[in-house]
Amino acid sequence: MKIVREDLRHGVIEVRVECEDDLWVLKNVVAKDDIVVARTLRDVKVDGEGKRRLPMVLAVRVESVYFQPFSGRLRILGRIVEGPEEYGLRGSYHTLSIDVGSEVAVIKPRWTREQIGRLRRASERRARVLLAAFDFDEVAVAVLLEQGVKYVAERSLPGLRDGGPTVEELAELVSEIIASAVELEKPDVVLVASPAFLKDYVADILSRRLGRPVYRDSVSSGGRPGIGELMRRDSLKSVLRTHNVLATEEVFEEFMRLLSAGSDRVAYGPEVIRALSDLGAVSKLLVSEDMLYGEQRELVGEVMEKVESRGGDVRIVPEETPVFSKVKAFGGMVAILRYPVDARELVREGGG
Repeated sequence: MKIVREDLRHGVIEVRVECEDDLWVLKNVVAKDDIVVARTLRDVKVDGEGKRRLPMVLAVRVESVYFQPFSGRLRILGRIVEGPEEYGLRGSYHTLSIDVGSEVAVIKPRWTREQIGRLRRASERRARVLLAAFDFDEVAVAVLLEQGVKYVAERSLPGLRDGGPTVEELAELVSEIIASAVELEKPDVVLVASPAFLKDYVADILSRRLGRPVYRDSVSSGGRPGIGELMRRDSLKSVLRTHNVLATEEVFEEFMRLLSAGSDRVAYGPEVIRALSDLGAVSKLLVSEDMLYGEQRELVGEVMEKVESRGGDVRIVPEETPVFSKVKAFGGMVAILRYPVDARELVREGGG
């Protein structure tokens, strides 16, 4: 994402969408009653010509936002508040379709620190990584995005059998599948993994063919289980330390380790964490995505802003990621604290 213009005095931030992840970020920033301005197509009546579909710039007051993961498109529905006067569009409904390459201005009565921070973090360059896990029987290829894991290729392989392909021929076949995915997805880095030695053949072929970094690691099986295993390996973490999906996994794992040890440096649930955010005690906070739109959204927004304003690390957990259901089981919010606090006692004191 590129921030094209920032005029907080008038509540305006204008951005250019550069990848699918940027659409997911916008989905979590744009809220009801915001005004969004973008170039779009609209059916209008033209004198002497009947209806025509014309390009124009419209501003809509947002009523709903819809994003289908991995679809490459964000839809924003609202009433038109500004547009070409000659067509009399003001007050009618319109859906803005935002995709990669779109420039969008978002106007809010008040931007929170957390919302601005999310756009600025999205504007920082992140490595786009393609993962491939394979054995002699199957291969899966996926791209790791902010919104989750996007599988781009899955194939059965013939295996090593009498009269079948040699290891070298099998490696060529796997390399072709991965190279096709690389051409489509244009990753910065490729990470391949397999049991035994097949990965070495494939990595050598791809390094010569792709002209970009190709890393290798070992997994116990190919296909989707291998991708899941690869996401937990140190090799991927070293490539993507700042990537949100992995960082979220690491925070939750740290939370579970501390919780299992009976530590007072963890807390969960909105009410408990709100009390702790007032003290500035929250170091890391995970929030399940649905909490941004539920009945407690104002409380959640307040907590996120307080934590971030005191230097805490706030991360939204997308519904499409494995950690979402785990965080949801703890009330939608989990926190790691800077110092031990008896959170239950704190809430009792606040209530009494």
